[in-house]
Amino acid sequence: MPGYADSAPEAGLADLASFLSDTPEREPDEEALNAESPPHEDTEDDAKTQQEEDEDADEEPSEDEDAPPAPERKIKVAIKNDEGEEQELEVSEEELVKGYHRQQDYTKKTQALAERESQAVEFLKSKHDEFRQQYLSQAELARAAVANMAGIKTEAELAQLANSDPAAWVAESQRQKEISHYLNQLDQQINGERQRAAQEQTERQAQTLQEQYQKAWTVLAKEKIDKPTLTKIYDDAKKVYGFTDEELGGVYDSRLVMALRDAAAYQALKLQKAEVTKKAVDAPRLPNKQTTPANERRQQKLNDRFKGGRAKLSDLAELLR
Repeated sequence: MPGYADSAPEAGLADLASFLSDTPEREPDEEALNAESPPHEDTEDDAKTQQEEDEDADEEPSEDEDAPPAPERKIKVAIKNDEGEEQELEVSEEELVKGYHRQQDYTKKTQALAERESQAVEFLKSKHDEFRQQYLSQAELARAAVANMAGIKTEAELAQLANSDPAAWVAESQRQKEISHYLNQLDQQINGERQRAAQEQTERQAQTLQEQYQKAWTVLAKEKIDKPTLTKIYDDAKKVYGFTDEELGGVYDSRLVMALRDAAAYQALKLQKAEVTKKAVDAPRLPNKQTTPANERRQQKLNDRFKGGRAKLSDLAELLR
């Protein structure tokens, strides 16, 4: 088959050359493909389908919407009804917080209003005292002016007038009697106003002391100080510092009471420390397991501190080890 063997390679090369000539060197452009194929036009069915898909996507519930809401927490509280009987109600946590905020706001406003009222009362009292003082000053000036202008005669002058002109003496005596009556009325008014001023000042001081008393006990109650505790504080203050009952009876400031308490406690602590130090110095020494020069020097320093009164609690702990 020599003929076939010679012609086969030639035929294969021809086919390969034909294939390479028909194959394009690069792929066609996308624009060319689009140009060859006609553009797709949206139909009414396609638009309707797209709209339904959009509506379904909008109506699809999220994970948060599917989750059930958390149950509202209820708290039981006891309140009194209109008849004064206690009843138990369940209040939500949100309502309880709102009620607390309202109560805090009401308390602040009430305190501010009470402070403004107190300031207004003090202002009116000061103005009243000022007007009263002006009235008393003017009344005293008026009395002095009346007495000066009236020309009141002395007893010697009236006796001389009686001897020289009895009729004039009668008229002058009547006139001076009327003037004296008017001056006595002025004196009564002035003295009465002064007495009222003194009484009001006394009542005001008593009210101020009562307010200070209540305020002091309110603070002392928070410090867990009752009347027996206060009596002990005063007894310690009299014993340690030499206060008298009269001096302590005029204390209306809670800060002074707490200062006396702390001072007495400090003195008791110092006394207790001195007793512990004395017992530690007088106590027998425990034998050391190992005695070294360093231990002996440390022991000597501790002894010197205790004897000199300069020892601390840490020195006592080291000594007892």
